[in-house]
Amino acid sequence: MTGNTDDTGDRVTDVLAAYISVWNERNPRTRRTIGAEVFTPDAYYVDPNTSAQGRSGIDTYVAGWQEQFPDFVFALGAVNSHHDVAHFGWSFGPPGGPPAATGVDVVVIEQGRISKIYGFFG
Repeated sequence: MTGNTDDTGDRVTDVLAAYISVWNERNPRTRRTIGAEVFTPDAYYVDPNTSAQGRSGIDTYVAGWQEQFPDFVFALGAVNSHHDVAHFGWSFGPPGGPPAATGVDVVVIEQGRISKIYGFFG
């Protein structure tokens, strides 16, 4: 279910689906290409474990997660957005299996790309 108060909801959901694909893409070159489309150059990511600045910093963090959990994938949950800000649920675990973790992220979108990501676990 997507809740929106403006007409950007579908575009935001598309950006968030691409964001999740960054986390799931195992080929570093392809992941960076998707990241360049998803993130502003100076995008900022923060969650309870870390913070990362810029596309390169975010890519390094994602690569670390993939090394720790090579067989797990992320799935996009419910999205709610308005005025270029969105929050959405996500799950993380083995494909087709029960999630090992869930959370909610809040993002700020500027000119169609994510500029800030605030991640929450649980």
